[in-house]
This record gives sequence, C-alpha cells and structure tokens, in this order.
Amino acid sequence: MPIFVSFVMGPKDAYFFNSPTHWAWRNLPPDVEALFTKQPPIKDVVEFALGENGTYFVSYRDHDGEVYCRHYNLPNPLTEYLYCGHPRIMRDLATLSISIGPWESYYAHDKTSASWSNLPSSLEKALLHRLVSQDSWKTIWKEEGREAPSFVSLGADGSYFMRTVKGGGSWDLKGREKEEGLRGTNDFLEKTPDFTGVAGLYLFPQHSASYILLLTSGKAFSNLPEHTWEDYNKMAPALPPLIQTLSPIPCVPQARPTSQTRMPPPQTHQQIQQQPQLQPPQAAGWVPNPSAGHPAGTYFRGHLVQRAGAGPVPPPVTWPYITGHAPLGAFGATQFSNPYDAQVGTFSNSDGSVGGYNASTSGGDAGGSSGGSTAMSNS
Repeated sequence: MPIFVSFVMGPKDAYFFNSPTHWAWRNLPPDVEALFTKQPPIKDVVEFALGENGTYFVSYRDHDGEVYCRHYNLPNPLTEYLYCGHPRIMRDLATLSISIGPWESYYAHDKTSASWSNLPSSLEKALLHRLVSQDSWKTIWKEEGREAPSFVSLGADGSYFMRTVKGGGSWDLKGREKEEGLRGTNDFLEKTPDFTGVAGLYLFPQHSASYILLLTSGKAFSNLPEHTWEDYNKMAPALPPLIQTLSPIPCVPQARPTSQTRMPPPQTHQQIQQQPQLQPPQAAGWVPNPSAGHPAGTYFRGHLVQRAGAGPVPPPVTWPYITGHAPLGAFGATQFSNPYDAQVGTFSNSDGSVGGYNASTSGGDAGGSSGGSTAMSNS
C-alpha cells in the first residue's frame, strides 16, 4: 500500500505533514489526534484533508492491517461520492485522495473514479477537456487514462495546481503578483516543458502565500508559516524520491538504497531567503513510524504522550530551506525550452501534444494557535 507524501495546513495553525517515515501535526481536531495515542497504535496515515468549519477526512491503516477512515462535516456531494447510497464507504480507501478547498470545493479520486464540485472554472475546463466518460463507479480519461489527474491541490481565492499521469497539467496561482515565492514558482511552472519532474505543488486555502513545491527527486521548496518550520525542517531531508505510476494516484515514494550517500544540494544565491537552521529539539517528541519495521523495544511505538526520551533525536538540518523563489538552477534544471504555442491557456508537452489548460491572469499572462506540535519519525 503506498503511503503518499502530503502536506496539509488548516485554520488555527493546524497542520499535518506525512511521509513514509515521518508524521508531524499540530492543533488537529480532537477525534483525529486521538488516533495517534490510541492503543494498539495505528500503523500508517493514508490520506488526510482539512477544511473550514471543522471539516476533515482521515484514512489510516490500523494495527490489524485494515484501512479505516473518519470524517466530519464534508461537503454533501463528497459524502454522496464516498458512500454512493450505501451505509459504508464504497471507495478504495487505499488509493483515495481528497483535496478540500474554500466554498465547499473539493476534488476526490481513487484508482477507478473521480468526483469534484465548486472548482475554479479553469480547472473544471481542464478536467472536462481530458474526460471521456463518467458515472458513479468509473471515470474514463483520454489517452487510455494517461490524461487522468493524479494530483490536485486547491488553494485560496481560486488558486490550484493539477498534474496528470503523463505529466501534463493545469495551474493558476492567484497570489503570485503579491508574493515573490509564488511568482518564482509560477515562472518555473511556465518554463518547464512538462510536469514529469514535479510530484506536486501543495497549496493551502487558509494560507494564501504558502506553498510547498515537491519534485520527483525528493527535493522540496517552500514558503511556510513560522510555526511549521521545526517539523518541516526535520522532515524535508528525509523525503524520498517519487515516481508516477500509470494509476491515477499521486506519485509513489521510492526507497532510497541504504548505500546511497545524500549529497547536499548546491548553495543557493543571494536572492534566496533561508529559513533558520534548526538544532535538534531538546525534548524528543519524535518516535518511529510503526510501519518502518524497527526492532521491537527500541522505541515507544506510537506512545506520543511519552514526550521525553521517546525516540532518537534527528541529526542537525543541513538543507537550505527556502522561503522565497530559488533560481531555476536550484531545481536541477538550468535551461528550459519554451514550448508554448500562441493559444493562451495551453502548453505543449515534449512530445508535441497539448499538456493542459492554464488560467489567464488579468495581466494576460498564461499561468497556470497555541499548543505544541507532535511528530513521529524513523530517524
């Protein structure tokens, strides 16, 4: 079962960051936080989504290996999609992904079906352009499914990012005129020939200037609120490389060879504003993800209430975390061809096919609380 890399932020400084080896969270709804202290402990978090007015969805693999879910206050169309008139959820929880945006908007999909409501008009146009047919149980996309969206993120004020299985996509970053990091990220998306090297761009409705751009190499570039820095700076160096499968699901993490030495990325240039280098915390709030297979008895397996001495302290952070835009060379690509055609709202993939629809901006450019945090890690 794939454990997707995901980053979620909500109101009241709430967040949940997830990878195959680390969990970190703060100020989540009580029913969700209870999952992380229950006994026997859960093994994995499969999917998590946060919305306004207490809305959430969480799916998790429990101690018995089965996948369960909890949710609250979901938009009615999303609830109908999940249950389809039955007393229990009918979707494949192992591959189900949900993105919740403002105004009860959402995009949900598993390996065979998809559903959405109240999306930005340019995103819905991009979806319908790729769609062949759709019913309650099966969604068929063009090019034998290669045009299926595999990653969708909904941000503030109608901003969004969508990536397809074959590496096409669509985006619109509404706040890029005001925020330097988003402007630089938009430039990067415009100049890259396709999204085969982009695992996802995480946007956050309650934090319009924040984002995390995750590449398939495992490198991440971000602009995040300060209250997330400590946990994010612990997790980012351990993010694995990812690969897009032929299924319409997010990129799947790949295990790094144990003999592989991780070289630090090249130093960034003067225009990059770095987040402070964080030292290991004095109180160990990090414990191993139980699914990582560490020897029994070495760690507190899920006992998050045991803050002191609960697990190994992660090493000092050496990655240059970025709060603004990195030059294109920092993304591992210093030269790009410009494959745009004359039609506003489209770009071409490297094979010459149209890759997606991007929203046009007003300027005419094509663009596509209180409380501590808790984390689990496998250092």
